Amino acid sequence: MVIVTDFGCAVQTYADEFDRLCFPRPRVCLHCQAVDAFIGHGYYPRKPLDRHQAYSIRIKRWLCKACRRTLSLLPSFLLSFRHYLLAVIQQVVVVRFEDRASWRQVLQRCTWQDAPSERTVKRWCRSFATHASRWLAAVQQTLSQHDAALPWLDALGEPTTPRHTAEALLRAVTHLLAWAKTRWADVIPYGLNDRLRFLWLWGHGRGLGRLV
Repeated sequence: MVIVTDFGCAVQTYADEFDRLCFPRPRVCLHCQAVDAFIGHGYYPRKPLDRHQAYSIRIKRWLCKACRRTLSLLPSFLLSFRHYLLAVIQQVVVVRFEDRASWRQVLQRCTWQDAPSERTVKRWCRSFATHASRWLAAVQQTLSQHDAALPWLDALGEPTTPRHTAEALLRAVTHLLAWAKTRWADVIPYGLNDRLRFLWLWGHGRGLGRLV
């Protein structure tokens, strides 16, 4: 089990300040519903990549005394089961779906000395496209509950119609983030380049599963 957590810092700061970070202790076990049963259970290592280097970081773990299951606090700059930082993955999917770039253009703009590889880049885009409809439906539902008259909800309300659900999701996240900034002070610093990190944090807590 994981809980996606915003530690308010980038990966290098997270690595440098790990021993001084505040790790929120979950009150209720997601598996057995036991209350106040978590105790510290060390950490496990990860080595996430950007286009230039690998970072050695640790992921905090808690152990439920009732069911003996572990729970990890996954920093929001990481995705489950992906080696690259979310910022790298976001650049790829934005260029591919929002900028409507060809694969050649994606590789020219988003890779450096063949990293990430063409195979990896295409895998990310396929995965994002596969999960986009589920995430888009959740975003649309939230926005419609907030204000059903939002222009975006009227045939997507955009000058050009998205050609793909993945493109529609990228557009929708900007509206969701703008709405979220009126409700939660901790997301005010998020900008356009943080939209998938915000979406991952928001959607994982709602049980939407994998994003990419």
